[in-house]
Amino acid sequence: MRKRYTTRFKNFSSIFLLMFFMIFGVSCESSKRDSNDKQPNIILIMADDLGFECIETYGGTSYKTPNINKLSETGLQFNNAYAQPLCTPTRVELMTGKYNFRNWKAFGILDPNEKTFGHLMQDAGYNTCIVGKWQLQSYDTIGHPGAQYRRGSGMKVDDAGFDEYCLYHTGHQEDKGSRYPNPKILQNGAFLEDTKDKYGPDIFSDYVNEFVSKEHDKPFFVYYPMALTHDPFSPTPDSNEWSEYNQRFEDDPKHFGGMVEYMDKIVGKIVKNLDDKGLREETVILFYSDNGTHQKVTSLLNNKPYKGGKGLTIEAGVKVPFIANWLGKIKKGTKTDEYVSPVDFLPTVLDIANTDVSKISQTDGQSFLPVLKGESTNRRDWVYIGYNPKPGIGKEKFDLQEFVLNSKYKMYSDGRFYNTQQDVLEQNALDIKTVSDTDKPIVNKFKKILDSLNKYPPYGYIDRLDPALDEVLSKDVKIELVARGFNWSEGPVWLPKEKKLIFSDVPENKIYELSEKDGLKIYMFPSGYTGLNRKKEKGSNGLVLDENGDLVLCQVGDRNISKLKSLVSFNKPEFETIVTHYNGKKFNSPNDLVYDKKGNLYFTDPAFGLGKKKSDIGFNGVYFYGKKGNLVLLDKTIDKPNGIAVSNDGKILYVADSNFERPSIWAFDIISDGKIKNKRRFFDATKALNSSIDKQRADGMKLDKNGNIFLAGPGGVLIINPLGKHLGTITLDKKTGNCEFTDDEKYLFITCDNYLIRVDLKP
Repeated sequence: MRKRYTTRFKNFSSIFLLMFFMIFGVSCESSKRDSNDKQPNIILIMADDLGFECIETYGGTSYKTPNINKLSETGLQFNNAYAQPLCTPTRVELMTGKYNFRNWKAFGILDPNEKTFGHLMQDAGYNTCIVGKWQLQSYDTIGHPGAQYRRGSGMKVDDAGFDEYCLYHTGHQEDKGSRYPNPKILQNGAFLEDTKDKYGPDIFSDYVNEFVSKEHDKPFFVYYPMALTHDPFSPTPDSNEWSEYNQRFEDDPKHFGGMVEYMDKIVGKIVKNLDDKGLREETVILFYSDNGTHQKVTSLLNNKPYKGGKGLTIEAGVKVPFIANWLGKIKKGTKTDEYVSPVDFLPTVLDIANTDVSKISQTDGQSFLPVLKGESTNRRDWVYIGYNPKPGIGKEKFDLQEFVLNSKYKMYSDGRFYNTQQDVLEQNALDIKTVSDTDKPIVNKFKKILDSLNKYPPYGYIDRLDPALDEVLSKDVKIELVARGFNWSEGPVWLPKEKKLIFSDVPENKIYELSEKDGLKIYMFPSGYTGLNRKKEKGSNGLVLDENGDLVLCQVGDRNISKLKSLVSFNKPEFETIVTHYNGKKFNSPNDLVYDKKGNLYFTDPAFGLGKKKSDIGFNGVYFYGKKGNLVLLDKTIDKPNGIAVSNDGKILYVADSNFERPSIWAFDIISDGKIKNKRRFFDATKALNSSIDKQRADGMKLDKNGNIFLAGPGGVLIINPLGKHLGTITLDKKTGNCEFTDDEKYLFITCDNYLIRVDLKP
């Protein structure tokens, strides 16, 4: 029996954070507390899609918000509170205390392996309750590209650390039902059956008050992510239209004002219940929002029009209201310019609960409890946001945005720099090379912050099945998550002259590039479908450089193989078609390709990319396309031909078979150009498939200089020696599509579902 060696890489995030705090002089300080202090109750209310401009105490003049105003008058108002531009990125940061680049999975998904503030508050001795909107277990609908890998993969609310719950959208997107009239609500494991003619926010707020009013032997922590004021913009029970049943389901921005005022009414109802129960002075109330107002809504801020910016990274998308109220502890009617972001809430609620924040595994946040108490503090004077809500249905239009801001300036990771005090819509970027001497320190500071946070977290581990793997992979090998947020990443190829990697996002019809110099950005759009409906058809898959260094693409959408003729700008590619048909019939969906040292092209043509379309050819093929333009069908007996490679000596052709039951690598002897024989099963991946979590089949592959095969397949990337022996796996436990070496073989890049992984083979 083979000895099994497994090396796992530890998370160095705590060390990184310590170094970060030392560099920038920030601290995660907690206020001095008497160990005998009673733990207060905490209610964290988070509105949905509500910008700061909607609240009167922030200068809003469109809507009446007397109850929220009263919280500010008797508490503390934060003038520099920020959130992510969309809800899930904010909610994931809020509940875990970590920046998205550490634990982001997909939109509407919370990693089930994470610890939430629900778990931590239970550990701190609290009774916990969550009420309102969940939407963290499943989001994509059936048929959306990549949905089969993500549906239902998020955290279940029963596992989220809450003793009780009353929630909307706990399952799949198509099953969520209404959040307003006749709502669909899961309450402690069972769906409510008596919601006809009822209003969801009333049910939620009533449940909050019922939970608060119970006899508790411990303090309580209530997290109330509201449904209001998210669209659909529909009437509330206080609207005249509510009396007409059919009008209750309207969706018109004219109802937004009524929704804001009903939300304020609910806040007042919760505060009144605390007063009635004599719990007000024992309870901390935190009122916040998950992002800016919907773009369909324009409100008045100081009597001037202010358009909502939900989804955008400008002020209107990220600046939100935040008010803290704690009678007897917070000085009444105070305001602060201290900075707050979503990651700060987890350490703060633990700090309020008299729990040592330094003992939790990791947080990027800083407690603002000292600010609440009016104590001196050394918190950061900036906010960092890393925003990339992909993958997810409707999120294809978004790309990675990372930036640091304060009340006057903002810098993006791509170098854009704005004076947002003068240019709130960010229409005129400043040249960082020519900024004034006054601005230079800010530019340098923001650049250091972005550089420190734009690091690559460790990911995965090496599963060593044979000691011979040590000759292929160093024991000190590093696996890093370098980019994320794609729909399905594939077809990586290294550009040695430019020192950059480019790779396909098949469903998005795009090619991305990654370099140390410029980071991640779009390289080409469209990439594989050049017709009119570019955003809904598949793009390129496999990519390769020919002997002249020109890029050759498997264009799934156009169903051919082409060469990039010119690329004046990323959105103006010109292609030269290489081959489109076999025997007069259109290819299925060319998938992967490789050139031999003579300049001959080999490629696979399965039917994966056809979807519901019927194959013209009628089989899945493996082809040879010679330098002289001769096309030869090499094999049509492989069930699902996928990745393809040629041995370093040019004598063996390898073809990966994505067969569901028995994924394999087939080998053929290359007799001469366009001729092969001796088909045999070189490697059987069935055992790896059965033991894997992701259940991926054999996919793309590359050979190193010694002829070892690196196969994207079950579990991650399998490393197979030239004799067909499985030496070990770069284990990612996530569906893996392909891989590519840099020209010096120092790095191996892996396209892994919505991730891009980099393996430092020679650290």
